[in-house]
Amino acid sequence: MTAVADKKTNFESAATISLAERRILQAAMADPDAFVLELAYEDSTGQRTKRVVSPIRFVTRDRFLGLCLCRQQPRQFRLTGCSEFRLIPSAQVVMPIAMLALSKKN
Repeated sequence: MTAVADKKTNFESAATISLAERRILQAAMADPDAFVLELAYEDSTGQRTKRVVSPIRFVTRDRFLGLCLCRQQPRQFRLTGCSEFRLIPSAQVVMPIAMLALSKKN
């Protein structure tokens, strides 16, 4: 298998996000110059924030590496912590982007 095929297989086996969210993430990874993601992210301490991320690649089947445009640094994101995916044209994004705190899920 090629590296691209391995990434796709790893991604497809991670059933932590919906099919629609998978398609959004795949679109942003396939054309990083054209798209970024806006998403809600819950970190390991339970804090939720809204992030804008340029996804780069899958690190494991349940994590991806992306450039967090809010922190202006590469970060790993757990798929289980991601929700509310929205594809945004990159031309509409100007850094730095404020990272907004969100209320905790019930």
